[in-house]
Amino acid sequence: MKLKKIIAFIYLFIGTLGLIQISFAEEKIEVIPLIQSSRGLSGKNFNYLEGKPELRLLKVMIPVGLKTPIHTHPSPMLIHVTRGRLKHVRGEEINFFKAGDAFIESNNGGAHYVKNVGKKPALLHVGVISVVGMPTAINK
Repeated sequence: MKLKKIIAFIYLFIGTLGLIQISFAEEKIEVIPLIQSSRGLSGKNFNYLEGKPELRLLKVMIPVGLKTPIHTHPSPMLIHVTRGRLKHVRGEEINFFKAGDAFIESNNGGAHYVKNVGKKPALLHVGVISVVGMPTAINK
């Protein structure tokens, strides 16, 4: 009787080993550069500002069909489109961005607006390199 119990235990133990998945691959932290430049979307260089430095990270949601007022940015910024499709208009220059795209706005880039031309709300993450007290955008 003891032998049957031992054999049953061995089968149970061996059977559970098949359920355990051991990963022999070493997981690594992956760093993927999205964008790097000294110029903004307008092609103009950006410059850093005088004053007490302040970094900002903004989550911006733009509903379907809505557009921002025409505006400028007094500080350089990095924009990553997380969801949606955007139309960026600066004078005659028109650019389109979709989820996964990134671009840089120069603080010397000039007036522009952004419109959500997608079928769902757009989600942007915006990093701003600014100084304390300075607005992120100035409407024209």
